[in-house]
Amino acid sequence: MKASVIIFSYNQEKTVGRAIESVLRQECEYPWEIVLSDDCSTDGTRVICEDYAARYPERIRLMPKVGNRGLVGNYFDAFEFARGEYISDCAGDDEWVDPSRLQRQIEVLEANPDVSVCYSDVEVAEEGKPTYLHSSDPLRNKYFRGRVKGRDLLIATLNHTKSLPYTLSAALYRKAPVEALYRASRKMIRNEESGVEDVPLLAAISSAGDGVWLPVIASRYHIYGESVSNNLDYEKEYRFYSRILRLIPRLARFYGIDLKELKNHYRDKITHISAQARHSRRRELIDDTKDIARLWRVQLPPKARLNLLLGRLLSK
Repeated sequence: MKASVIIFSYNQEKTVGRAIESVLRQECEYPWEIVLSDDCSTDGTRVICEDYAARYPERIRLMPKVGNRGLVGNYFDAFEFARGEYISDCAGDDEWVDPSRLQRQIEVLEANPDVSVCYSDVEVAEEGKPTYLHSSDPLRNKYFRGRVKGRDLLIATLNHTKSLPYTLSAALYRKAPVEALYRASRKMIRNEESGVEDVPLLAAISSAGDGVWLPVIASRYHIYGESVSNNLDYEKEYRFYSRILRLIPRLARFYGIDLKELKNHYRDKITHISAQARHSRRRELIDDTKDIARLWRVQLPPKARLNLLLGRLLSK
């Protein structure tokens, strides 16, 4: 099997069919499969997945139904289940756009055995706003050109502020080097405590080789208000980003990256969570922010110090 496309879902009965159909439209000469991984949805998502698996048995493999595993467990169970030499994915509320992308990305990896990932552009569709391309983001576009060194992508992943250097749904990566790291140091990649699958996975991919930019619009990312990384509740948003702030130093040590090279990530995220701690008026979150600063061994930025001071004054 040349490639596997993981479609992972949870309670997305209104959109998962669109995601599956978008991947089924791929025109690819290589042998490839879809791995459907539903995380024990409580709506009709599982029924839709079962229907597609029954209609396309030669193309779709549906993961067995088990208990709720969360985003990280759902993704990496499918990663283990996938038979492809190369892996890509599509979340159950997103969709693939260019029907030739899989073929073309495979061709890039076949022609460049020392490249670990081929990635393309993403169209972002947010409710009530004009769509835009990731390549229009000045923080990303320096990686959207030709070949990029793996170490540069690794540092960009660990030092990301508003955006990661590329999006997994628009990428195709080699499974073998990631799987070797996964077996040797499972928690560095499948980190359930962090609640995210993309940051550790992009770090592993980048540590294994260079990346190549293929100039096509590969996928469409939909934003529907509140989501895992777009949460409107102060404490929940604090928990999300504080987990990442604890994850990044572990990954940096594992890959031999000095924390001084990741100062942009630290300043951006510690300032953001300090604001969430202030708004929540929870003393526990204020103290936790200080613990995270000690973990990074860097002083709190002035805005973060002010947020924590005001938060302590207002805390319950």
